[in-house]
Order: sequence, then structure tokens, then C-alpha cells
Amino acid sequence: MSRLTEEQKALVLKVFRETGFIRQTAKQAGVSRKAVRRVLRQGPGFHPSAPASQPRPSKLDPYKAKIGVLVREEGLSAVRVLEEIQELGFEGKYSILKNYVRTIRIKPYKRPTPPIDHPPGEEGQMDWSPHSVVFEGRRTIVQTGSVVLCFSRWLYHHHFTDQTIESVIQLHEMAFQELGAVPETMTYDNMTTVGRHTGPSEVWINPQFKAFADQYGFRIVILPPGAKERHGKVERPFHYIEHNFLAGREFQDMEDLNRRGDLWRANTANVRIHGTLRERPVDRLERERAYLKPLPHEISGAFFKKVDRLIHTDFCVAIDTNRYSTSPNLIGQTAEVRLFKSHLEIWVNKQLDAKHNYIDNRHQRQVLPEHEAIYKKMTGQTQLLKHAFLRLGKPALTYYDGLKQRRGAAAGYHLQRILTYVDRHGSDVVTGALAHAQRYGAYSADAVLRIIQGKGQKQNPAIPPAPVPENIRQWLRSCAVEEQDPVFYDNIINNNKDDEEK
Repeated sequence: MSRLTEEQKALVLKVFRETGFIRQTAKQAGVSRKAVRRVLRQGPGFHPSAPASQPRPSKLDPYKAKIGVLVREEGLSAVRVLEEIQELGFEGKYSILKNYVRTIRIKPYKRPTPPIDHPPGEEGQMDWSPHSVVFEGRRTIVQTGSVVLCFSRWLYHHHFTDQTIESVIQLHEMAFQELGAVPETMTYDNMTTVGRHTGPSEVWINPQFKAFADQYGFRIVILPPGAKERHGKVERPFHYIEHNFLAGREFQDMEDLNRRGDLWRANTANVRIHGTLRERPVDRLERERAYLKPLPHEISGAFFKKVDRLIHTDFCVAIDTNRYSTSPNLIGQTAEVRLFKSHLEIWVNKQLDAKHNYIDNRHQRQVLPEHEAIYKKMTGQTQLLKHAFLRLGKPALTYYDGLKQRRGAAAGYHLQRILTYVDRHGSDVVTGALAHAQRYGAYSADAVLRIIQGKGQKQNPAIPPAPVPENIRQWLRSCAVEEQDPVFYDNIINNNKDDEEK
């Protein structure tokens, strides 16, 4: 053990005279309590009964000069210092090094920060923090947004997959709706989605968020860099959320996470005895409500979150666990879905295609009546068109399969033209031409027409066709098939390809 210098002994005696306690003296003088007792025993009038013992040698002695440089000048941790001196031959343990580093490290000066007084209704704070959660055994990172009222410490939080401006606005809307009011001011750290300091006394505010704040009537304050203590009311609860709510829990999905988070806030976070205030946040909130601003009577609904979704073969887009319909002729295209607070809108090619109210349940499909009518019309006419062609017999069935495989989306055009040949040349001629064209892999309306014009095909008696109306054009017209443009049939046949192959 190292001996204290005369200056250190004098400091110990001075501090002890001021405090009168060994523990406080040791803390303020930066020495051990044993050292304090030793100095006091050796004070004026004290005569030791035995000579002072010499300090025992330490394994650290050869390395103390190096350790001092690494700790004081380079600021390395004890773990890193251990790695460095082990390369020089040190064989001691980490514990002895850690204790020594603690005695020589220069303690940083901590600027005193008096508590900040927040009048009721004056200020709320918002911030983000990433958290690790478990969804059905799979660990993932979510973004936790939090809003705290500074006076009452009332807490609102919600988990997102991102920190976009749409998520920021959604967090505020949900918090204000649950609170039923708005504080006078909301403060933020520098964040691009809200605002940031761009220079001395220069602050940029995101115009979209500024419009939102103006509508709700609160003032935006962007705190300068380095003012961490000024934003502590919202930052400290993230540790509480992580260790009191998220720790040890597993969730089904994001919806389950937020649902259980709402219950935790209502039953635990906002009704506990706050460690600093020694009151429940809900009780202080009741006193604060009179100072909060009421919600605006009219919300423009101009604030929404945008997501891109593929329109699937059931002519629906997937949002969360539910599906919402679009026009059936848009299958395969990408839609921009705008998620408002009360509804969603589906836009395709910068045009509004559908507007839906949110489905309350999960795993549901919502189809608007106009979309259902279009689908039924398309499905019925497709079946009539196909049925008319297949009545030409077995050659038509096999030729139809080859036509779809070879021509793909253009098969409907060729199918429509071949049906007109039945009206002009008769079903037996067309059936023979189909069989001949299939033998040579010629799948097109032009090939069938060339065969009809060049060879004058006769009916094959081995493959009798099914009876077809004498005037196919008149029959199709009676079914309203030819009221549509031929391109229409290209689309509906192609869109129903999967159903037909089944």
C-alpha cells in the first residue's frame, strides 16, 4: 500500500475537522477509510507503538509509469490498460489493476445542474430510442417514440419501424388524442424530421411539421446541441420502458407490442409512485389539465403516412393484417397507399382509385361494391368468351392451352379474332385449321387464317366438335361480349390465368 504524502495527510486532517466523519473524509480526500484512521492515529500527540510497516511490493510496480500515461493522457479504460500491459509481461489480475486505476484517474468535473422547474401545461418533450424486442422467437429492432409532460411526468409511447416524419406526426396525434389536450410548447433534440440548428441562432424547422404544429397550436423548440440535461424528462423513461416493459417479454407482432404497451402505461407506468415526485403521474395530470390547451375542433386530415404496396391477384393491397380492394384491372401494378388517421386512400399513377375506412378486426378482406361489380362483370364475360371457343371441340381446348403459353397477355387478342373466323367460315373449317396449326406449333390468329384461306380445311370426323350457334357473332353480341374492346379480353384472360390453369 502506498504511503500518503504530507500534503495528503494535511488534507485528511483538514477535511475531518470540517466533516467529523471518517466516511465523508475518505470520499472528499480521495483515500481509503483505513488511510484516514491511520492519519488520525498519527496526529499530534500520537506516538506509534511500533515502527510503521513498509508497503508490500505489487505486481503493478514495474508498470505504474506506463499505466499512468495510458490512463491520464490517453484516457483508456482499465480493460484496455490490461491488454496493453499484458503485452509487456504483466501477469496479475484485472481486479488489482482496476483498483489502482481508480486511484489515479483524473475525475471529470461535473457542472452542477439545479432542477428545472416546469409549470403545469407549459412543456412536453418528445424523443426517439431504438429498442430490441422479440417477435415469436425472432429478435428485431423497433423505434420507440415517447412523449412526456414535464410537470406531471405523464408518459405516452408507441413503437414504429422507422423514424420518418409520418411516424413523428402519428406519434403526436395519438398522444394528443389520448391526452385530450395539447401543451403550450414541445421541445426536441436536433432531428431532421422536426428541425435542427444550422448555425449560431439559426434554426430550421421542417415545413410539414411546422404546419402540423400550427394546426394543433403548440410551439416548437429545438434544443441546442449539448443541452442533454434540458431534455432529461423524456430520455430517462426509455430506460424504464426497456427494463420494466420490454425485458423478459415476447410479442406476436408490432400490433401486439403496441396493444400491450398501451395496457402497461395505463396500469403501471402512469399510476406508479414516481421516484422523484413521490406522486402518481395521473394525479399530477389532473392538476395540470386546467393549464393544457384544448384539441382543435377541426383537423384538416392533411397529414398521412405513405407506403407502397403491390396490387395482388385478388385485386387487393395488404395493410397490416388486412386487405383492401382496388379496381380489378390494376392487378400487378404498384399502388401508393396513404394512411390517414381515420381512413386510407389507394393511389395509382397519381390518381385516386379507392378510399377505405379501416377494418377493426384482423385478417379480413374489404371489397368495395364498385370493385365487386367490375370483377363479376369481368369474370362472367371471360367465361362466356372461353366457353364459346371451347365449344369448337377438343382441338380448341389443346390449342387454347398452347395459345396462352406462347402468346401470354396477347392471347386474348388472337382468341377474339379466331372466334370471328367461325362466323365467316364455319365451325368445321376453323376446327380443322386449329388441329393443323397445333401440329406445326403455329399459335396465332394469322396462322389459323392462312390455313383456312390456303387449304380450305374440312371437318375431321374423328374429332366431332360440339354444336356452335350458326351465327357466332350474333350469339356473342347477345351475351354483351363484343360491347368491349378486344384489349379488354387480353386483360381479363391474362388476369385469370391462374384460375384457368387450375
